Amino acid sequence: MSEVLKEQRGAALWLTIDREEKRNALDDAVLHELIAGVEEAGRRDDIRAVVITGAGAKVFCAGGNLKSDAEGDPFRVDPNRLDNPVATLFRAMENAPVATIARVNGHALGGGFGLVCACDFAIAADHARFGTPEITLGLFPLMILPAMLRTLSRRDVVRLSMTGKPVPASEAAAMGAVSEAVPAAELDSRIDDLVKALAGGAPTAMRFGRRALNTIAAMPYLDGIEYAQRVLPLLSRTDDAVEGFKAFNEKRQPNWVTS
Repeated sequence: MSEVLKEQRGAALWLTIDREEKRNALDDAVLHELIAGVEEAGRRDDIRAVVITGAGAKVFCAGGNLKSDAEGDPFRVDPNRLDNPVATLFRAMENAPVATIARVNGHALGGGFGLVCACDFAIAADHARFGTPEITLGLFPLMILPAMLRTLSRRDVVRLSMTGKPVPASEAAAMGAVSEAVPAAELDSRIDDLVKALAGGAPTAMRFGRRALNTIAAMPYLDGIEYAQRVLPLLSRTDDAVEGFKAFNEKRQPNWVTS
């Protein structure tokens, strides 16, 4: 039985971790279903965003399954497997040609917080709390550090990682961990508005733009400028760019050529 529910809502593919009784914890099966969902969204012409959320209203995702009898928990090491499935999921999200959105319906802890940081957007219910409690378990949030360091300041990463103390949604928004914190009753409408805004842009520009954002972010400043000046002429000659300029001059809404 699937533990990740998949549903299309308009231009978004929703992936819901359906393990409310286990605080929507991650294990191998859940991670591989999330990977498959993100990859599917990238192949579909009718999808412009992936929305990742958890079942219920209390917990978005509590991270790895810490039960002593947990099967496929992300802390076990299989010498025959090259990659941790968390790493594979984060790579899939990074390489996706569509936007990734965390719908944070409740607490996001450990790997769940890393999942929030790995998304392009994160909108949270204002009762949610965010943190990395690994230090209190004799661990450290190593697998999610790259996502945290790219999203937060180093001081915030150090504070969260070394104290293990969670912060409320308002503070998470102030530090940039989430795009905004809203009353729970407004969460879905904010997600829908965001998806609608994303769906209005040019599909080709989205694909070029996501790759450029991720590539330039990892480059030295001058290398980033060099990359940008080489990519821009290519983007400006795409069918969508031609249509965009034409629509602007004709004072009408564009009809994007690609999907």
